[in-house]
Amino acid sequence: MDKTDEMLINEIKNGQQQSFDNLMQRYQQKVFHIAFGFAKSSEGAMDISQNVFLKIYENLGQFRGDSQFKTWLTRISYNEGRNWIKKNQKNLSAEDLEIIAGTIESESNQEDDLLARENKARLLRCLYGLNTKYRLAVILRYFEDYSINDIANTLNCSEGVVKNMLFRSIQKLRVHLNMQTSGEYK
Repeated sequence: MDKTDEMLINEIKNGQQQSFDNLMQRYQQKVFHIAFGFAKSSEGAMDISQNVFLKIYENLGQFRGDSQFKTWLTRISYNEGRNWIKKNQKNLSAEDLEIIAGTIESESNQEDDLLARENKARLLRCLYGLNTKYRLAVILRYFEDYSINDIANTLNCSEGVVKNMLFRSIQKLRVHLNMQTSGEYK
């Protein structure tokens, strides 16, 4: 039986370092996806991810359990991503698209099909053209399967605002994907 987040947190507070490693392994992909949404590069996402886990380690004693650990971790990831953006903003490279497309591919256990990877890379290129908050809402909802309520808590906005952001994001993605398919957009 896997230990719950609460069990791991209690063990960490009691000095069991291995439990922190287990917690990191459990959430490293989620944190990386959120971080990649801000950094648009694997190197930047790694930097943000490291900062997130360092912050969690340093502040775990302050976690009160008022919300789920996942929500607290997502909020820290969001704040660290915003801090990173203030320091440096980069464009998404083809190599980074390939890395994130490969990550999503392996997570969803789909066949390693070149066409599917190209479509995912095209989708990601469009996704990273969105405003940061919109992009993060899409990543949390469709890549990380967060609830509307969890996203609203993370972004400090109402559920209605999140639904609107997701709706507008999907509309923009459709337009950009159609333009890419017809060759008008690169």
